[in-house]
Amino acid sequence: MSSYLKGLADKVNGVEKESFTKELDINSLVPSSNNFYGIREIEELAVSIKENGLMHNLVVRKKDNETYEIISGERRFHAAKRLGYKTLPCQVKEISDLDAELILIQANAEQRELTPSEKMEGIKRLKAIYEQKKANGEQLPKGKVRDLIGQDMKLSGVQVGRYQKVDKDLIKPLKEKLDKEEITLTQAHTLSSLSEIEQHVIHEEIKDLDSKESKEEIEVLVQGIKQPIESKLDKKLLNEMYSEKVADKPKDEGLATLSEKYLTKAKKKSESDLNSFESRLEELKELINSHEKVKLVIYDFKFSAMLNIKELAINYRTLEFYLEGQINICKIIFQDSDPNQFKRVEEIDYAGGTIKTKAAFKITFDTYLWFEN
Repeated sequence: MSSYLKGLADKVNGVEKESFTKELDINSLVPSSNNFYGIREIEELAVSIKENGLMHNLVVRKKDNETYEIISGERRFHAAKRLGYKTLPCQVKEISDLDAELILIQANAEQRELTPSEKMEGIKRLKAIYEQKKANGEQLPKGKVRDLIGQDMKLSGVQVGRYQKVDKDLIKPLKEKLDKEEITLTQAHTLSSLSEIEQHVIHEEIKDLDSKESKEEIEVLVQGIKQPIESKLDKKLLNEMYSEKVADKPKDEGLATLSEKYLTKAKKKSESDLNSFESRLEELKELINSHEKVKLVIYDFKFSAMLNIKELAINYRTLEFYLEGQINICKIIFQDSDPNQFKRVEEIDYAGGTIKTKAAFKITFDTYLWFEN
């Protein structure tokens, strides 16, 4: 047998160099802290296992405390536990933290029907993993990182890009509608190009609509954002949805009329808070887009730190970012829109003094973002 065929056979039989198959005590298996996927349909899986047996081995890796971290197969683990299994056949791998998380994401993309939110989180984590591997000096497969992510997620590069845009810019209530299949990915991608005020007002307009019965109305609304409304039927549907008429407007004013309506409603709804907060939030977004380097500066009289941020994004009132050398996402929620606690500043309080800067933003009373080119 050639060395290639022998290696292939070894992999099939679970005896490759860095892994082996072993029957493990079910109580020694622990879920991975990196598993962000929902544990769904356990009862159905338990019925299948009871009838057909366990079709695939779990994939695990040994931890220091005589336990084994589940990399692939957590749903099977929970289902088998309900059925009273005492041991489970496992493929034990000797791999790094990054490779363990990579396999976890690949396995879920291969074996399960994922929600859009799970796909977006998987894409985000894969991007961080590949960036960290590159920083560690590992040789990545040739091609764009977006295409590598697409292969792992069973998506095209274009789909990966759409999910990234939606993840970065779509507000949480509309993301929830996307997860519930009440709007499509294409619609979500279009809506993500609007300001947060407009997105919130659109959500108010469609939140009570039945997605199946009102599918046509929702599509007309979204298409009206992309281009002027010209179809008589589309205008009629919009007239039924809104008290103001769009049909009598000139060709290029359909979208403008809708936008004005959204903005007017938004101002009436929360003029005292949302608009002022929105303007400061837009200023923060401009700083993020116009600077390459960002530091997180923390000073609360007991603890001080300056940490490099390698990637950050804003989702409505939440700042999401990765710190340099870390693969786990960090979040800061803007709970207070007080201009004194959330604003652009020219100096940073730090270590008992102040730092003069051309571009900085105060996030909370003791946290700043410091921008540099």
